[in-house]
Amino acid sequence: MKQKSVKILMLYGVNCTNQIWARLIPYLEDYEIDFVEYPHSLTKTATTLDLLTKWVYENYHSNPYNAVIGHSLGGIIALQLAAIYGMKFHTIIYLDTNLKPANAFYRNVMLPKHMRLYGQEVSQMFKEEKPFYHEELLKALQEDFDYTAYLNKIPQKVYALYGDRGISEYPTRIEDLNLSGETLARLKIKFVPDSCHMMMIENPKQLAGILKNILDENETLLP
Repeated sequence: MKQKSVKILMLYGVNCTNQIWARLIPYLEDYEIDFVEYPHSLTKTATTLDLLTKWVYENYHSNPYNAVIGHSLGGIIALQLAAIYGMKFHTIIYLDTNLKPANAFYRNVMLPKHMRLYGQEVSQMFKEEKPFYHEELLKALQEDFDYTAYLNKIPQKVYALYGDRGISEYPTRIEDLNLSGETLARLKIKFVPDSCHMMMIENPKQLAGILKNILDENETLLP
């Protein structure tokens, strides 16, 4: 039976579809989840991320969510929903989202063993979706970006989840995010074992366990 008091908005990243959540969904059956799907008519014409965020806000702001979970680009949309539009929800959880360009440690999509299992499926999804994204939007997400200012404008708790890249004791994994001490102080950073950028495909069980702990911590804190 779903816990109707805990409602989640899920946002996928660029060149993805809701297909990425398929292996994670069975572990989150106790929660009521809305899975956002950006229309191709929008992503083909949007030259800035703000336009995607505006569409999400206009279509979902009337629903009371306890948490917004965003993967990659979806994490930035979650921050913008709070900072620009004041959308009411308690917790932001972003998955492998870079607020500033990170070092090489964070630039792999999946571990080699997971590429052998899921690489063809993920690559096909990327290939099919890329033509539906405006070149200016893709460029803005890849070069000289800095979304850290949003953290100073929002009251929500922000949890940052990253894949550990299969190296649990990598000594500079925090430094490699290239974030200031002020920014790091606003984040609750956790690492998902045995995964990279596509953690919901590579290790859905342990990702779900971390998400549940966060959601249960904040369950009584309504939007």
